[in-house]
Amino acid sequence: MKYDHFFTPVRIEQINIIDSFDHQFGFIGSCFSDHMHQRFRYHGLQAWLSPFGTTYNPLSIVNQLLGSIDLIHEFNIHSTENHSFYWETSHKIIHSNPEELKIIVERLRTESLSALQEMDTLFITLGSAWVYELNSTGLLVANCHKLPASNFTKRLLSIKEISDALHTVISRLNKINPFLKIVFTVSPVRHLRDGIVENSRSKACLIEACHQVVDSALTATYFPAYEIVMDELRDYRFFERDGAHPTEFAIDIVFDKLQRTLFTESLIKAFNEVAQIRRMENHRFSEESNADAMEKHRQSIAKRKHDLDEVHPVRW
Repeated sequence: MKYDHFFTPVRIEQINIIDSFDHQFGFIGSCFSDHMHQRFRYHGLQAWLSPFGTTYNPLSIVNQLLGSIDLIHEFNIHSTENHSFYWETSHKIIHSNPEELKIIVERLRTESLSALQEMDTLFITLGSAWVYELNSTGLLVANCHKLPASNFTKRLLSIKEISDALHTVISRLNKINPFLKIVFTVSPVRHLRDGIVENSRSKACLIEACHQVVDSALTATYFPAYEIVMDELRDYRFFERDGAHPTEFAIDIVFDKLQRTLFTESLIKAFNEVAQIRRMENHRFSEESNADAMEKHRQSIAKRKHDLDEVHPVRW
């Protein structure tokens, strides 16, 4: 992707040199994690995505990880007339029966623990330092679940609160998986509903907390996704019409930078081949298409998969 001559590139230190599709990745946090996870999977990589849904604030992300690591049997469940939900997950995890919801959350925690124990690299993407606490109990929630704003108190986490929480989860992760590498990123999605100044305060707290942790944790590093979008691209052409979310092209640029930071040139070439094969597989023939042409197409896909597997085995 030739775009460097249009911009002032962000300088990025090499995180690691990975030369195999066997490397196992994990993603947790904001919706930017979802985008990176999709691209890793598309290019044939093994990638786990947190089943607890999109989560923006660092303390809730940490609580989700600690709940899985320790298999905590406590459940902050709230029930309404229609359904029950878990305060520390997204709005997608709901159930009409609170006891059934507990079983679902326990299963997700158990599955997450297994994934974390086998993982090689975990990406933790922080979205916002603004949090909401339930007035009735003081509980910090991951999602307000569309309840009235009057039920919550909004506040900005301090840098110390964030860094202390991240240090804690790194220590716990290292105990269950001593070889796990952790990559912190800050989401470039702008939380404009908080306000422009408030969004800047939030991102500044997240970035400083990440760097305080990375400076003292040998197993953690930082990838500047936020800086690439906000400083290198720095143009509304790279944002959706809402002015908050990066476009698919901007996300592709970040992924391009990330893969050049993580992977060998040989593996990046394999990614390109995987992407080409995916496009061939998605090709749809018209009803008038010749049967021989369709068969040749299928054989071509099979041959390209075989040839790639000879060099870099892919788990299709």
